[in-house]
Amino acid sequence: MKIWFDVLTPKHYLMFASLERILDKSHELMLTTREYEELNRVRARVKIKTADNVIGRHGGGSKEEKLIESARRTAELSKIIPALKPNLTVSFGSPEAARVSFGLGIPHVLICDSPHSFFVCKLTIPLSDIMLYPWVIPASAWDKYGASKAIKYRSLDPTAWIMHREMWPEKNNIERAAEGAIVIREEEYMSSYVQSNGALEFAIQISKMLPDYRIILLRRYINVHEERGNLIIYGGDFFGPNMLEKAAAFIGRGGTMNAEAALLGIKSFTMYPGEMTYIDNYLIKTGAIIKPSALQELVNEILSDKKRVKIRVKDASEEIVRILTASYFKN
Repeated sequence: MKIWFDVLTPKHYLMFASLERILDKSHELMLTTREYEELNRVRARVKIKTADNVIGRHGGGSKEEKLIESARRTAELSKIIPALKPNLTVSFGSPEAARVSFGLGIPHVLICDSPHSFFVCKLTIPLSDIMLYPWVIPASAWDKYGASKAIKYRSLDPTAWIMHREMWPEKNNIERAAEGAIVIREEEYMSSYVQSNGALEFAIQISKMLPDYRIILLRRYINVHEERGNLIIYGGDFFGPNMLEKAAAFIGRGGTMNAEAALLGIKSFTMYPGEMTYIDNYLIKTGAIIKPSALQELVNEILSDKKRVKIRVKDASEEIVRILTASYFKN
């Protein structure tokens, strides 16, 4: 089969890279991405075989720009995809891929672990042939979106690259500096589901409360490398597992790195400013990550010697290919 993948974020790209290891042996793969600084950094370091066609760009933080750029990208893809004639589309939450595939009569498979991403789900799930999602999310979470066929897989998405160290790039300077450090990841403040951004103030407080540790704040959307005493404020190229594997602790404020840290067995905490996701709730329930109620509790937990639970689940890429094979490739 000829399978079109549309990739919009670093996480999507890493999942594609893992799926490519399996699928390109039997199928012809096509890949489209978009211009997006955080995605560009991963594309430069994690190598794949499939040609990468960059179509459109990230719409930024405003609703108007998101709408305009999505419409432009849909129009561009509508001119390109008909000539390529894919038999199947796979995306991880691409409104443009879902709309173009629906318009052209191409089955669209949605792989999604974010029912909290309201706008993306509204624009993709109703137009998808099937939807695949991690088992920790209840089926009822998708009811309001009108999923026609939803299939769960027993894994968490970051296993697709955590379990395949051959995909990991060589460490750069900031990744080496993370050894023994406390790493903080800024929230996805330009997303449609996050309405606040207090990561810098939070990191400054933590650096004062833990002066004997190097603190690294990973910023989004800006290029910066600034040192303020024991605090490094960094916005630039990094690969999540490289930052985490030898860190003293990780503090997530939403995003994929919470699950990455849990899968690596790192001392992990969530200080997400919004409502907890289903995946974070699962990680908290199992003890893989902790949600402190106050800064002092967080500091006390970081300094404690408590052992951490390491999550053990199947490889998400293997699980996804298994479902795709049963649904589309069996003949």
